[in-house]
Amino acid sequence: MGPYRPPAREQLELDVVREVVLARRRLDSMVLAALTLGAELMNHQSARATACRAAQILELFAIDETEVERDPRAALRADMMRDNDRARRIGLRSPAGVPSEQDRRRQRQTALLREVRADLIEVLRRCRKHHFDRGAVADEIAQGLCAATDKLVVGADMDAYHAWQRGMVLKLIEEPVPYGPPRVMATVDAGPGRGPLTVEWDTPERRLALVARMARAGISPVVICDRLLADLSVSSPIRYSLR
Repeated sequence: MGPYRPPAREQLELDVVREVVLARRRLDSMVLAALTLGAELMNHQSARATACRAAQILELFAIDETEVERDPRAALRADMMRDNDRARRIGLRSPAGVPSEQDRRRQRQTALLREVRADLIEVLRRCRKHHFDRGAVADEIAQGLCAATDKLVVGADMDAYHAWQRGMVLKLIEEPVPYGPPRVMATVDAGPGRGPLTVEWDTPERRLALVARMARAGISPVVICDRLLADLSVSSPIRYSLR
């Protein structure tokens, strides 16, 4: 008696699940490998050393396709559990599944900061791709910086912005949350006649104030863009954890 073969519809479903899981895992593998290699590039002294290390990293992050072939549905469930756990760790999803208004506000802010960071990176990519001269690069980056600033202004708390403009941080602490990374809270000098103000560090308001202070100091848009990108890539000034 030959092996049991599922009906054509079920087999088609299994094939689709398998291909989806394999595609997701291959993409994750390539992204993690690229990030790992990118973090090490400054340590390599030659193209040969870089190529050898790239091969090692690709091997390190290679996926086990036999596991997916054996049970596509179990592989998909495992990936969904991993994605949910990752979302909780970075604060995009609450354990209860019903985020509070504060949770939703933080999620919107995080999404906005990531969008601004992606926009600035795209501006730099265009400059490299089209080989602009120095003046054209400065103009392109200045325009991108203005667009990024416009996005940061939307929904910004002006009291927090004005406090950050003074640039006088009195204290930094991390506050644990039920899920995701801890919040970094800063106590800042709110100005004459006002007491210290406690505000969150990882916010659009602080980035707006950073850009405004540097612009007032006459710093070029290219340097401001570089500084803002570096700032947007770090979520905590205490742990310096990469976003």
